Amino acid sequence: MTRPTRPRRPPAPTVPAAPARPAHPRPVGSAERRRAVRAAAPAPAARRSRAGARPEVRAARAGGARVADLTGRLTRRGGLLRRPGRRAATAALALAVVLAAAGWVALASPWLRVQQVRVDGAGRTAPERVLALVDDARGEPLAALDTGDLARRMEGELPLVASVEVVRAWPSTLRVRLHERQAVAAVPSTTGGVDLVDAEARVLQHADAAPAGVPLLSVDVERARPGALRAALAVNGSLPVSVRSRVAAITATSPDAVTLRLADGPVVVWGDAGRPERKAQVLLRLLEEPEVAGAEAVDVSAPDAPAVRPAS
Repeated sequence: MTRPTRPRRPPAPTVPAAPARPAHPRPVGSAERRRAVRAAAPAPAARRSRAGARPEVRAARAGGARVADLTGRLTRRGGLLRRPGRRAATAALALAVVLAAAGWVALASPWLRVQQVRVDGAGRTAPERVLALVDDARGEPLAALDTGDLARRMEGELPLVASVEVVRAWPSTLRVRLHERQAVAAVPSTTGGVDLVDAEARVLQHADAAPAGVPLLSVDVERARPGALRAALAVNGSLPVSVRSRVAAITATSPDAVTLRLADGPVVVWGDAGRPERKAQVLLRLLEEPEVAGAEAVDVSAPDAPAVRPAS
């Protein structure tokens, strides 16, 4: 009996051997190594979040990066951030230019020169006389005028003026404000009429009669003792309004012998200029009594011990 023969298996294919690796591999350069590591490493969380951010957020971050980069470059190159002195020098130069321009405008510009003069407060003083004193200031730069010197010059030339104020009114006007002396009394004149005087016994002007509200001082300067006129003026200036409004005339023969003549009452012996408030208080209280109001004289020269002389 013949055995069946088995088919023979084909021989297994031979696999070529892998080429042997060199003992010393070629080193990878630093740039290539960084690229390889960057490609193999996963993206960091911050980069992934920026990539997925909204467009406006990415734009804001990009702008901030550009500003930071520009700041760094200016700092590295010695820019303005590292040299604040350059900014200060530029600002000082600009300020000098502005001041020079302002100085030219104030002193050399034809639009800022004195072209007109206004006079205020001229009651008894002629405005033409004031204008004549400042006529040489016309055409001068308004900023260069010495207003204090102008005021002092006018005070010395105008006897009726107590003080003068000179003010610049831009762009081309000079304002002169007069504060005139006020007449506090009228003194009989030897030539007739009266002389109106101020509190310093300075004669302000001549008038035919004493104006309303200005008492007449009956003081014989030649016969009275020295200082009598000033004492009468001092008493008049110290009188309260409640008494001064009732005084028609003041007489003085010496500094401590001043007498008031009331328009609707007795003669008041006032004495010197001391204690005017106390004397006025006593006088007004006495005048409230009918028998005192009709008396011939009331003496308040010693206000703590007043005396009344009845009518004869």
